[in-house]
Amino acid sequence: MRATILFSTLLVAFTKSFGQISGKAINAKNEPILFANVSLFDAKDSSLVAGATTDEEGAFLIASLKIGLFYIQISSIGYKNSKTQSFIIDNANTALKLPTITLLEEINALNEVTISAKKEWNQHTPIGKVIHIQSSLMTKGSNALQVLERLPGVITDRRNNQLSLNGQSGITILFNGRKMPMSMEELMVLLESTVADNIEKIELITSPTAQYDADGSAGVINIIFKKNENEGTKMNFSMTGGYGYREKAVISIGLSQGFKKADVYASYSFLHDVSKSGFRGEGTSDKTFLLSANTATFSGITRRFQNTHNANLTTEFRPNTKTTFGSDFTFSFANTHNLVNNDVIWEFKEDDYLGFKALSDGLNKRQSIFSSVYFKRKISKKSQLNTDASYIHYETNSPALIEAEYFDREKNKVVPYNPLFTSGNRGESVSKIQAGLFKADYTAQLSDKISAEFGVKGSISKNTNDSKIERKTDNNWEIDTRSQSVIYSKEKIGAVYLQCKFILSSKSNLHAGLRYEYWQRDFNLYKEAFTTAKLFPSLFYTYQLNDNANFSINYNRRISRPAYTDLISNLFYNDPTFIFSGNPLLKPTLTDVLKADFVIKGLNVGLSLQHDLHPILRYQITTNETKDIGISSPQNVDYQKSINLFLNYPIQIFDWWKLSISSTTSLRNYKISYSLAPAKKTFVFENVNFNQTIRLPKSFEVELSGWYNFPFFEGANSLKGFGIMNLGIAKKLKKDKGTLQLSLPDLLQSFSVYTHISGMTPIVFNINTVSNWRDETAFYRIIKLNYSRSFGKPQKSVKYSTSDEERERVR
Repeated sequence: MRATILFSTLLVAFTKSFGQISGKAINAKNEPILFANVSLFDAKDSSLVAGATTDEEGAFLIASLKIGLFYIQISSIGYKNSKTQSFIIDNANTALKLPTITLLEEINALNEVTISAKKEWNQHTPIGKVIHIQSSLMTKGSNALQVLERLPGVITDRRNNQLSLNGQSGITILFNGRKMPMSMEELMVLLESTVADNIEKIELITSPTAQYDADGSAGVINIIFKKNENEGTKMNFSMTGGYGYREKAVISIGLSQGFKKADVYASYSFLHDVSKSGFRGEGTSDKTFLLSANTATFSGITRRFQNTHNANLTTEFRPNTKTTFGSDFTFSFANTHNLVNNDVIWEFKEDDYLGFKALSDGLNKRQSIFSSVYFKRKISKKSQLNTDASYIHYETNSPALIEAEYFDREKNKVVPYNPLFTSGNRGESVSKIQAGLFKADYTAQLSDKISAEFGVKGSISKNTNDSKIERKTDNNWEIDTRSQSVIYSKEKIGAVYLQCKFILSSKSNLHAGLRYEYWQRDFNLYKEAFTTAKLFPSLFYTYQLNDNANFSINYNRRISRPAYTDLISNLFYNDPTFIFSGNPLLKPTLTDVLKADFVIKGLNVGLSLQHDLHPILRYQITTNETKDIGISSPQNVDYQKSINLFLNYPIQIFDWWKLSISSTTSLRNYKISYSLAPAKKTFVFENVNFNQTIRLPKSFEVELSGWYNFPFFEGANSLKGFGIMNLGIAKKLKKDKGTLQLSLPDLLQSFSVYTHISGMTPIVFNINTVSNWRDETAFYRIIKLNYSRSFGKPQKSVKYSTSDEERERVR
């Protein structure tokens, strides 16, 4: 009730309009220019006073003016900027209509992006960052996961198949604004199978507003793929060859055809990669089921043979200036062969000795289909309706065979007396995910000072998994009943939201949003469904201090729900002494964030206070009630409180040398209760990321980028600092013959992660282990050479009014 009264009061207060300027923008053919940027400047000091955007008829209106001398500048992609003569507003009630403004086409504005005129790598936005990944020389020949590893604040943990943002777990991954209803492990595999050449940009959304799903306590990563934006025919071709442990290759081709009222974009890419990674470690424990305390040394080396095919078809039809129909279809097929050598040596207190060698031979076949249709309708000059329906199908089959041998100190083969130590395992896991989603939002300009967006969303997803593991005992195979499971899960999410923007003055505005979400997940293994229904508020205030500085403060509440694979209790293992399991008692994470941002001349400083209730950490070691085996499973941290400082500073050292530095520093305090005894820890987390480009004579360019994570704690464990540095060199060939790029990822071969299990507090069986995981780049020097070229030139820019752009205008 109070919120309704507040919104009504603000609505009345800001609907009154004062002085205003109107006009229209057209091109040389007398056609209206849609969604051009209109900026009003004070003629005395050229300071920005107000701004607007042209509608579908090319018209614009700027209201709430002060008295003075002004001029207007209009800009639009594909056209030269146009500036009016100065004019006077002599009292607050003036209504001035300007003569029609004609913009001239800039023929070469949208030709192939050259090395010397590309977008900023890291662009700050009020709700996060936009990373234009094609501006980086390291993108060509990479997959989406490798690109994410290089983004500021993003940490990819390939040991555990996890992602974090600014050191916080709980991330939602979107493809073109659509949520992927998968576990993080499945998403990591999908990202590794996605060719980065097809990606236009990535949004790191750390302060989501009500338009976004409430899921993802750390924020949202939105991966936006390329599409056609020009009339005419154009083809892009890219080919990469490389070598590290073994050969690497990527081929990508895209073809676009743009018409006045329709566009078609099709692409195909193929990725082949043979890689190697692994870990080694040692430690002690007093596992009672092994009869006595022991020292263990262990290692696991993985060789991966991967082949992936991706195909995409995007179409859009605009029968008139008010209506748009579109569709998007993406198909992916991947086949991966994994060979893993596991070695363990146990030395017991009584001088007993047991060696273990195993070869895991596994295949993983995956296919995915992402399809969507959308409809946009301009209801009036001040309102628009957007609808989107999507279908996702993801299927994987993963058979594996593990053959094991045991030996004594003299390397003689032995048969262990403990039945836990089997001579082999074989298993298969078949999973399928199907999801349907529908969403609609309506945007409206209620007055000169108030705009609003109202939206609804509904989704249904079905997950099935049929898995089992057989144990080889005395040359006979028998099913391990602990691991056999047929799981069926159904998830429903319904949401409704309202987001309003109030223009308080020419320099400040307020965004207020409220989102309601209902979530239900049913398991065939449990009698009761997991159900939550909550409200998620968001507030966002911005103030423009001057042309070069602005300030903002925002608050939002988020939730991270456990993935279905985190909850299911089926067991699997690759070490006889440990099993991997879900945790049906997991709770969702609730996160509250209060954040302030200050931007001056490109320098962005952010400070936030964050409270996480029951954050989820995966692969934490516990045991069962009888304490006869170790269990690795997800666990809830009791809480985590943090004070976070964010810095981003682009530095133009010279015209030919540009540097961008980002950092995250956090003071954190958390508590866990799943260890031997409840424990608290306060520590400082810090991440540094940099990217610099140097333009050299004869169309050469050099890029040096990298990141470093300082030592930090993760649940009961501690990790040493680790990071990498990348080098790229590009040469643009003459007469538009294309571009050659040489890339050396992990130049110093330093991608090595040291983890101390129980480094924060003692855990079950008094396990005290240190392990070192190394990426392929730490084993071998990787070299990639890429050639890319574009054919054809766009005839004319087409400016889209996508739902994402509409949301940006509401913000």
